[in-house]
Amino acid sequence: MSDNGVVIIGCTGSHSRMAAQSSTLYSTNIRHMMSDLTPEKDGKIVHNMEDDVIRGATAVFGGDITYPPPPPKVAAIAAQKREKPKELTPEEKRAQEIAAFKAQTKNQVTLLAIGGALVLGVGLIAPASFMQHFIVFVLSVFIGFQVIWNVAHSLHTPLMAVTNAISSIVILGALMQIGSSSALITILAALGIFMAAVNIFGGFLVTRRMLAMFQKS
Repeated sequence: MSDNGVVIIGCTGSHSRMAAQSSTLYSTNIRHMMSDLTPEKDGKIVHNMEDDVIRGATAVFGGDITYPPPPPKVAAIAAQKREKPKELTPEEKRAQEIAAFKAQTKNQVTLLAIGGALVLGVGLIAPASFMQHFIVFVLSVFIGFQVIWNVAHSLHTPLMAVTNAISSIVILGALMQIGSSSALITILAALGIFMAAVNIFGGFLVTRRMLAMFQKS
C-alpha cells in the first residue's frame, strides 16, 4: 500500500521472472514508456491523454476510471483481399513439379558444365601447385553457395555473424598470400581481402539495421 492508500497488486521484480530475451523486450518497452512520459527529459511526468500509448496504459486518471481505453485514433490498414488462386488438380500439380524439377536440373547441369570448362581452361595455363588450391577454392564456393542458399530467410540475419567470422579467416589467409612473388596470387589475394571486407562491414550494417527495426528511436 502506498502513502495515499492505493493498493498495488503485483509481483516485485517481474523482469527477473522472465527469460533474458523477454526481459530485454520488457525493459525496452518500459524505457520507451518513461521517455514518452517525460518529453522534456527533466524527470517531470507529463501525462498526455492524447497519446494513444499512454492513454491505453492508463486505468485511473484524475480520480476517474479510464479503463477500458477508446479505440486507437490511427487504425491499422486492412489487408486487401486477394483473389483465391485457382485450385489445381493433382495431375496439374504433378506436371508443374516435374517441369520445375527439369528446369532446375537443366540450370544446374549448365552451371556445372560452364564451371568445368573454366577449370579446364585454367588448368591448361596454370601450374599444378596453383590448381590444387584453385580446385579447393572452387569446391568451397560451390558448397558455401548451396548451404547458404538453402537457409531459411528468417535465419539470414543470425547467419551474418557466422559469415563475418568466416570472412575474417579469408582475410587472414589473403594477407598471408598477398606478398607472394606471383602476380596472379597477389591479385587474387587483394580481391579476396576486398570482397571479405565488404562482406564483414555490410553484414554489420545490415544487422544493425535489422536491430534498429525493434527500437522506437
